[in-house]
Amino acid sequence: MAAVRWSILMALVALVGCDAQSDIPCEAVNDRVPICGLQAPEDIEVSPDQRFLILSQFGGITGDSAGSLALFNPVDDSHSILYPPEQPLSFKEKWGNDDCPGEPGAAISPHGIHLSQRSDGRWQLLVVNHGGRESVEFFEWQAEPYRLNWRGCVVTPEGSFLNDVVATPDGGFLVTQMFPKDSILDMLRSFGGAEKGHVWRWRPGKAVDIQPGSLGAFPNGIQISPDGNTLFLNLYANHVVRKIDRESGEHLGEADVVQPDNSNWLPDGRLLVASHPKDTFIPELCSDVHSGACEARFLLVAINPETMQAQTVFEQKGAPMGAGTAAVEWGNHWYIGSYAGNRLLKVPVPRKEN
Repeated sequence: MAAVRWSILMALVALVGCDAQSDIPCEAVNDRVPICGLQAPEDIEVSPDQRFLILSQFGGITGDSAGSLALFNPVDDSHSILYPPEQPLSFKEKWGNDDCPGEPGAAISPHGIHLSQRSDGRWQLLVVNHGGRESVEFFEWQAEPYRLNWRGCVVTPEGSFLNDVVATPDGGFLVTQMFPKDSILDMLRSFGGAEKGHVWRWRPGKAVDIQPGSLGAFPNGIQISPDGNTLFLNLYANHVVRKIDRESGEHLGEADVVQPDNSNWLPDGRLLVASHPKDTFIPELCSDVHSGACEARFLLVAINPETMQAQTVFEQKGAPMGAGTAAVEWGNHWYIGSYAGNRLLKVPVPRKEN
């Protein structure tokens, strides 16, 4: 029933404000190059060896449609599916909670992802999953051959509606809770600025609770400082990126960014945030675009994490791809994903202004 309500709402929003289009050709526009044949690569991580990009191929916010985790090779633009695997692997070691109901398999519907190194040196990919449950899934990254081995999960409390996740130094994680899942009213109030969301905190051996200082209107993307002490929380409907002390919850500063989506660290230490300018009263969801691309305008905003000074460094609307959600740097290019359509966008790294 909840899925039906969400489908109706998405359709209404699309009629009111969506700049959707499905027939945008897979052709470069000046130096902006689309890479097609993908499924809504909503979030991106660079592999530990810096050779590949790991893509979260979005299945949709309701979890009714499956997605996958993919390995993308920027050298030749090829990709392969990391998860679900053709042949599931058995394992003895388990990460996450003991009451995890089992592997998501083909039902997985990924959203935000985060790659980090565990205390024993192994690499872990955390994945927000909507498929069959609202959960954070644990995967171990393995190279040569490249694959993701599922290691467990944490199912978040009833009513959760998750978006993005980061690992914490204690082996736990923080995951954004946008608003109560079964309340369309709370969703609409959140877009109006009502603080109905927060960040769920999970620590090994402890119950899920709320991260101090994380209350806000539609928490979306989240990042953590390299030392693990500071959070950068994107409050989509508050139009800010908030800097928060992880232990105390104290607000240390904020940057004004219109409807900030996901964030990733640049090699120079700045935080690169995808932003959706508020061109209409209701956000341009483009939820019905599965092939081609969505035309919706987006920005990339670079933030100095010390001063929280923000600067728009990239802007795009229309062909070859709009509706950007996350960007990472690989070589001399930025690769930008989207929650809609079938492509990544590849652009040269902009020159940094003095």
